[in-house]
Amino acid sequence: MRKYSRPVQWVASLLVLALFAIVLFVFLIGPEILTRYDKAHMTTISCEVTAAYAGSASTRSLKGGGTSLPQVEYRSPDCGNLVLSRGLTVALAEKRAAEIVRGERYDFRIGGGSARLRGLFQAFGVAPDVTGVRADGGN
Repeated sequence: MRKYSRPVQWVASLLVLALFAIVLFVFLIGPEILTRYDKAHMTTISCEVTAAYAGSASTRSLKGGGTSLPQVEYRSPDCGNLVLSRGLTVALAEKRAAEIVRGERYDFRIGGGSARLRGLFQAFGVAPDVTGVRADGGN
């Protein structure tokens, strides 16, 4: 078995530790920080909506349990996909999706951090949560 010098072992150990720290941040600490930041820094973005679909999102816990929550997914060429899920019933989600007029602009209430990171979310196939949707007042 090949023996590596102390500096090489030290650098390899630092790289493994850095990788562990990055994974820990991305999956555990980062989402919590983003959630808290979003709650404190709400903003409104205006997006053209080309489609809206009522559906459900599934959640899982570490204990193996989970639930299904109604949601509306909005598709927009300028804002990407956005999801509204808070306070919805199945009937209300279907109603909200049916009310959308394709090609019209809508104002979405979204956390400031999520608004800035939309492009990154889209690259990973994640749709940021919005807390409200209304017809754009600029039309």
